[in-house]
Amino acid sequence: MQKKLHIYVLILSFALPLLGRSQARQLSLKEALELAEANNLTSQSAIARKDAARGAYRMTNSLFLPGVSVSHTGVSTNDPLSSFGFKLKQEVVTQADFNPAVLNDPDNIENFTTKIEVQQPILNVDGLYARKAARNQYEAVSLQADRTHHQISYEVKKAYFGLELAQAAVDVLKESVNVAEEALKLTKDNEEQGFVKHADVLEASVRLEERRNQLREANNQLRTANEFLAHLIGVDLGTTIEPTDSMPGSPVLLSLNSIPHQLESRSDLKAVQKQVEATENMLRSEKLKFIPKLNAFGSYEWNDKEILGTSASNYFVGASLSWNLFSGYKNVGSVQRASSQVREAQINYQNYLSQSQIQLNRAQRKLELTYQQIQSSELAREQAEESLRIRTNRFEQGLEKTTDLLIAEALASKKSLDHIQAIYNYKQAIFEMELLLEKEINE
Repeated sequence: MQKKLHIYVLILSFALPLLGRSQARQLSLKEALELAEANNLTSQSAIARKDAARGAYRMTNSLFLPGVSVSHTGVSTNDPLSSFGFKLKQEVVTQADFNPAVLNDPDNIENFTTKIEVQQPILNVDGLYARKAARNQYEAVSLQADRTHHQISYEVKKAYFGLELAQAAVDVLKESVNVAEEALKLTKDNEEQGFVKHADVLEASVRLEERRNQLREANNQLRTANEFLAHLIGVDLGTTIEPTDSMPGSPVLLSLNSIPHQLESRSDLKAVQKQVEATENMLRSEKLKFIPKLNAFGSYEWNDKEILGTSASNYFVGASLSWNLFSGYKNVGSVQRASSQVREAQINYQNYLSQSQIQLNRAQRKLELTYQQIQSSELAREQAEESLRIRTNRFEQGLEKTTDLLIAEALASKKSLDHIQAIYNYKQAIFEMELLLEKEINE
């Protein structure tokens, strides 16, 4: 029994690492964007809103197409008027039915009516513009869905390289921990030989624990970045994503002047334009409610004393011309409200366009600033690494204090992380430009 238990434990010890590795997934940026397009929940919600708007627009087909309904009604009555009418409909009236006693106090009669009714709109001019407004709304929601797609792509790109940034921070801090561990070891050796005091060992121990805490925090940030990217692309949150694309080490400054752009052609601004058109068409619709409407109608029915019987039939056709001359200022108020909504929509569009231009200008300045930060951080990193190299050599020769070495190492780690962060900030600025211009920018 104990032997079997040892076998199970051995199998489990091999299986657990394999299970853990099965959750790892290498992913390129292109693959991440494709997964987000197919699985992202926000994107799917936008598609659902688009489908709902399309359904609302299709409802306006009733402006042209007939309405057809079928009904079957059964009644039982001894009401004098209804009884005689049902006999007429069933075509069973006889001379005896005109007897005043029978007319005044008829026997119970049953009638079953099968009826087909048709209503056909002919002229409803106000409805034509209401239909145009519904189409404008559908087009606006479709454009908003496109804008949502661009925003999701922007978030995925940021999260993808944000995961690389978090991994780079972990790698740098791991090296920092290794340096701190080596410094502690050398300090302990020097203490045994009487070259340093025990206080130096304690200080090196404290520095090492600080680096380990920083590494723990970086690992937490790495897991958070991994989960956020997994959420965006619609995969299990427990999946470990390994990016196969990396940020450029020496990016080239991009110029907005070399990229043709026109803000008015952006999907979200076009969506606002469609909303303006919708309010204009609704205003026209409200004004045209003052003119007459023409509709046709007709029905065909069968009457019988038996369920679903068709012994007698008749038809009824006609047309209706209606003109609502006054409705207590209801139509006048609707026109005033629609007119105000048009002005509001036009103002909102101009405001949104102005804000978008401000965002674009700010993004351009941010692009230039982050590029300069890359150059500065590169120089700072090289200087810090050279200083660390010199102090490490002097420390190994007993010419440098442990404190000075650890301070130099901490500075070198910080400058290395600052340089990676600067590259990420520049990359993020490019993604923001792509979102604002809705154009792919090739570096």
